[in-house]
Amino acid sequence: MRLIAITGMPAAGKTEVVKILEAMGFPVVVMRDVVEREMEEKGIEVNNENLRNYATELREKYGFDVVARRCKPFIDEKLKMSEIVVIDGVRGIKEVEYFKEVYDENFVLIAIHASPKTRFERIRKRGLKWDMETWEEFIWRDKKELSWGLGEAIALSDYMIVNEDTLEELREKVNAVINEIIKR
Repeated sequence: MRLIAITGMPAAGKTEVVKILEAMGFPVVVMRDVVEREMEEKGIEVNNENLRNYATELREKYGFDVVARRCKPFIDEKLKMSEIVVIDGVRGIKEVEYFKEVYDENFVLIAIHASPKTRFERIRKRGLKWDMETWEEFIWRDKKELSWGLGEAIALSDYMIVNEDTLEELREKVNAVINEIIKR
């Protein structure tokens, strides 16, 4: 059994890495989906500001590992069907600590890195509903996520993939890291 979690700043390329891993046949649990599902159940409109505020409130009220704890049943269900499960969207060190406590040496954290300039350009091109439109909003989002301990999670990751190049180069880097993880 192996739990592979993906972390990184917004638009670093986490989703692309997850798509590559899904194409390899690994099931995925998306942490943001758990938060969005709760918001929808409570009738809260899912948009960037509401999502960030709701996630912050959850963490302040229930602890910074709350989203990880709420993902555990979904992870465990997928582990029944697959030796490797991917977690998309680790946002802080407390989530990492929780996963390491629960899954021990079977937990591996991969950080995806891209420069702020590259990430902002990607955001402007992709136009997702939770994306920032201005540099100021982009910086606000980075600061919000860093306040959850994201920088610590990135710094303490087991592997770092720099994503400043093409999708093909990213695919090659992901394959190399996955092969190394599987050999461990």
